[in-house]
Amino acid sequence: MFLNSLKAKSILRKIDKIIMGRVYTPSHSVPQTIGILQEDSKPFDQESLKRLRTILGVKNLEVDILTYKSAVKREDKESDVLFSGKQIGWNGVFKSKGLKIFSQKRFDILISYYSEHNLALEYVTASSNAIFKVGILEEGDVLNDLTILSTKGQGKLFVQELQKYLKILKIID
Repeated sequence: MFLNSLKAKSILRKIDKIIMGRVYTPSHSVPQTIGILQEDSKPFDQESLKRLRTILGVKNLEVDILTYKSAVKREDKESDVLFSGKQIGWNGVFKSKGLKIFSQKRFDILISYYSEHNLALEYVTASSNAIFKVGILEEGDVLNDLTILSTKGQGKLFVQELQKYLKILKIID
C-alpha cells in the first residue's frame, strides 16, 4: 500500500514535468493520424469514428486505439491495444511494447476519451507525442489542449463539438 502511493507520487511528478515542458505548435496541415485513448467500459463507438473520418475529409485516416482495462489477462499482456496500470512502473516507465509505441507515435490529434480520474490514462495522455490533444475529462484541462464537456457514450455529440472547435481553430476547413 505504502509503495503504491510512492509509485503514484513519482508518476504525478513525471506528469507535472511533462506538462511544464510541453509547447503546442500547430502543424497547419489536415490531420492524417489520430490516436484514441479510452476505457474499456464505454469505448469510442464505431459510428462516431466513421463520422470523425467524414468531417476530417481524409479517406485513408490512420486511427490507433489504445484501451485501458483495470485488469489485463495473462494472454493479453503483450497486446498492443490493451493496457493496465500495472504496465506503468516507477517514474512512469512503460513496461509494455504497445504503450511505448503509442506514446512515441506522432499523432496529429489525440482523443483522450475517459471521464474519470485514472493515473494510468492521465500519464499516457501527458506522455503522448501528439500535436493536438482533446479530452472529455473536465479536471484534465492541463493535460489537453482542448476539453469538450460531454460524457462517455455521447460520441455523436463529442464529434459534433470537435468539428466545431477544429474549424474555429482552423485545423480543418
